[in-house]
Amino acid sequence: MSFLQVLAYDANKQLENISSFYVNHILPYVKSRSSYTVVAAAVVAYFSYRVRKMSEIPKNLQHIPAVPYWPFMRSLLSGESIDHRTRKYVLPVIANSPNGLYLRPIRRGWTVGVAGPATMKRLLLRADDFEKSPIFAKQDSLFNKFMGKENIVLLNGSVWKKHRLIANPAFHRSMPVKLFGRLCEKMMLRFEKEGDGLVNVDVANFLQRFTLDAIGLAAFGYDFEALDCPENEKVDTYNSIMTGIQNAVYFIFPILEKRFLWALPKRRDLYRKLDDMNEIFYSVIQHKRDTLASMKHSIEDTEKDLLTLMLEANEEAVDADHRLSDLELRDNLAIFFLAGHDTTSNALTFALYFLAANLPIQEKARKEVLDIMGDGDDIVFPTSTQCTDMKYVYMIMKETLRMCPPAVGTSPRRSNKDMDLVGTLIPEGTPLNADIYSMHHDPNIWQDPETFIPERFASNGESESKAGRGLAWAPFGNGARQCIGMNFSLAEQKVLLSMLLRKFTWELPEDSINKDGLKIGGGIGIMHAKDMHLKFTKRF
Repeated sequence: MSFLQVLAYDANKQLENISSFYVNHILPYVKSRSSYTVVAAAVVAYFSYRVRKMSEIPKNLQHIPAVPYWPFMRSLLSGESIDHRTRKYVLPVIANSPNGLYLRPIRRGWTVGVAGPATMKRLLLRADDFEKSPIFAKQDSLFNKFMGKENIVLLNGSVWKKHRLIANPAFHRSMPVKLFGRLCEKMMLRFEKEGDGLVNVDVANFLQRFTLDAIGLAAFGYDFEALDCPENEKVDTYNSIMTGIQNAVYFIFPILEKRFLWALPKRRDLYRKLDDMNEIFYSVIQHKRDTLASMKHSIEDTEKDLLTLMLEANEEAVDADHRLSDLELRDNLAIFFLAGHDTTSNALTFALYFLAANLPIQEKARKEVLDIMGDGDDIVFPTSTQCTDMKYVYMIMKETLRMCPPAVGTSPRRSNKDMDLVGTLIPEGTPLNADIYSMHHDPNIWQDPETFIPERFASNGESESKAGRGLAWAPFGNGARQCIGMNFSLAEQKVLLSMLLRKFTWELPEDSINKDGLKIGGGIGIMHAKDMHLKFTKRF
């Protein structure tokens, strides 16, 4: 009898679920790497020892309704999509919660999911009561090594304020709409040159490349050349890291990397690629600092990237205690990439899908763009003022972000004291997560939530009517800790959507897997569409 069989035979009824779970979901993943049976056995033994307590709801949280632990975890690890998981496990629980609070599993036990407008408002606006949790900063994993510990997302108090003060000038200025326009023009030209041309455009791939070039150039003047050469080493390194940090198994069980990295050669290779990426970050920081010193700050503000503006603000700090180190600058650049690349590309992919699936809405948006930018047979970049005037395009963007918020939740928080959260006692030290996706799809909050209706966000529309209930729409969070790159992302989306609407019409191909409804991919934290190909037709 093998070790695993003995373990399963001797385990009590509670551990039978654990063994089955590991055999069906964890072991196939580990064994697919090679035949490390000793490692697999050690993992099972460790997991069996630790997870028994993890799956039990603490006594001081048993008054909050909870999703079923094992089915929910199985859904995460099997790669089931967020929409299916939410419909099966979360929305039924929220329906019986008076304020949208519920319990769901996390890495080391349970967290309070926040999915009601009133509780969401309290969580996001009372930053002093709900600090950012250090859970990510304490874990040894690829995700944490990429994200770092000294950045604007994870820090609290005076240290966070120092980072925010340095970063503010970079994000409170005119957005680089001309840069976005140039990259969009380049992307549209490549539509016809790659693959099957306009009849079958892999929009998710193109938008991922577009936003990577945009964040690289706008963040620190670095050209990944993703649009020109999608298979170059820089792009491969970055994409491999992004795929690796979103792997559900390693995200939920960081112990695999901490204790067994020696037995996972492909995972070790990702760590080496991250070292290469860090070399790029640090070399660019030094190059920018040298350039600023030699040019004596003679660069025009409109041509400055985010890193340049942060370095200038850093030098202007009153004393050394208020300046950021190179490590802190690097960690913040990594956060800008994590928050501003895949999230924006996925938001644009979803927007193009909804416009393809709702042709009257696409035509209405096109009419607005032509009224503002004019028609013609030449490529035109929208100005910042014109982007502001695109009210209906903005409604489309907001409805897209309601239905498919690319980041399905915010970074974890924890309560600083015992408190009453809209009628529910939250003990001190309790972890909480804003569940944006579930709130956006709750039929008790939004009418017909699975239907794409941009007019929800019109003046005096459904969205405005909910203002008195709290925050019912929060794809970027809210309050002092709201996503600092929100305006950057929205400007990028407006430029691209307006230019595509002026140049093309598009629809779903007859053989599209999304023809009968949007198919969402699995993953942790970030939503993406499955196999999103569209058929484009030139207007000129």
